[in-house]
Amino acid sequence: MKDKELRVIIGSRIKQRRKELNLHQKYIAEKMDVNTSTIQRYEAGTIDNTKKLILEGLADALHVSVEWLKGETDEYTTDITDSRDLKIRDLMGRLAVTDQQDLSSEEYAFAKDILIYLLTEYESFLDSFRFASGRIKEDKFNKSLAKATGIESQKEYNEIMFLREVTHTINAYNDISDVIRLYTRSPKKAEERLESLMSFYEAADEDEE
Repeated sequence: MKDKELRVIIGSRIKQRRKELNLHQKYIAEKMDVNTSTIQRYEAGTIDNTKKLILEGLADALHVSVEWLKGETDEYTTDITDSRDLKIRDLMGRLAVTDQQDLSSEEYAFAKDILIYLLTEYESFLDSFRFASGRIKEDKFNKSLAKATGIESQKEYNEIMFLREVTHTINAYNDISDVIRLYTRSPKKAEERLESLMSFYEAADEDEE
């Protein structure tokens, strides 16, 4: 295959994957530390995009293999299927290396505990959300239950069943907002309250073991 043909294939696949992930050229440029115009020319195939370092940088930014970019395979194995996956990955990557900056060790520890609690609750929410959504899809309107509880429609019934499953998440985020507000008045009490909230999940993990 001629270099010109390969540049065109690589360029078209860069654009295809970028569009699939709903990304701007600027995003790819920032990942590769180049100008946006360079990405434009890579996609157009008007400059050399076949060099090893360039291909590896593009593959990393787009979460595909070099072989896929070169058209050697039509399959790419990745857990990044849309822009949301990519945003989550980028966000988690940034959080993992967040600088302590002007925070004291105690303040930074509290901030990290807040993050751990939020992520742990999200994991719990996902399980409940999955169960609640599946239940709503499977359940038929229970007329006897509706009569006993005053529910008048399938929509209202679904809403009540859904909220019943995810109430713990609503409560958890109310709790965390209370902890943050408490921190302004008494950091020590806020830390103790957060530790108490987190102990629930730690106990649950021990039970699973």
